[in-house]
Amino acid sequence: MTARKPVRRVVTGHDDDGRAVILFDDADAPNSFSSETIPGFGATVAWFTPAGTVDHVTDEDTAPAGRQFDFPAVGETVVRIADFPPDSAYPDNAGDAVFEEIGGQEEREAGSEYSAGKHFWFHRTESIDYAVVLDGEITLLVDEGEVTMRAGDVAIQRATAHAWSNRTDKVARMMFVLYGTDPISPAEIAARRTGTRVEELA
Repeated sequence: MTARKPVRRVVTGHDDDGRAVILFDDADAPNSFSSETIPGFGATVAWFTPAGTVDHVTDEDTAPAGRQFDFPAVGETVVRIADFPPDSAYPDNAGDAVFEEIGGQEEREAGSEYSAGKHFWFHRTESIDYAVVLDGEITLLVDEGEVTMRAGDVAIQRATAHAWSNRTDKVARMMFVLYGTDPISPAEIAARRTGTRVEELA
């Protein structure tokens, strides 16, 4: 497995006269992570916005080298480019290895209610995610069903438990735009859909 391909990042801004300028043009975006234990696995955060008013004024780099990004809190956005190696590249304890590296144990637990261990990548986040396949092929799994996606395909992931399975022999690259949303559990969603009290579903 070769090293991750760089992610070129171009960010615009303004000068002191209000003219639009190229603020950053990075041949390899500085906030990048490559796994030391899973060949080909890694991610680059290209940009981040905190909750509230978006800053179009300052020249601050919101995704500098070394800054740790987890899943977004309510109102936050994260733009992430992720590389998924073939499933065969992951170690036997893939689930433990993956979520330890990305700090996602809570999200892993939240996604395990109905997945019955059918894939190590299952997790659930409190966010709406726009997921675009940039290169390769990957299969999106949810509790009930799956779909294979190829370059140019987009998935809108709405706080559902899900997993990404690469059943090919090449790395798949995806872009995610994640927007943190108000917490709501699958039980609460089911209750609202059916008009049932959450306690009755337990």
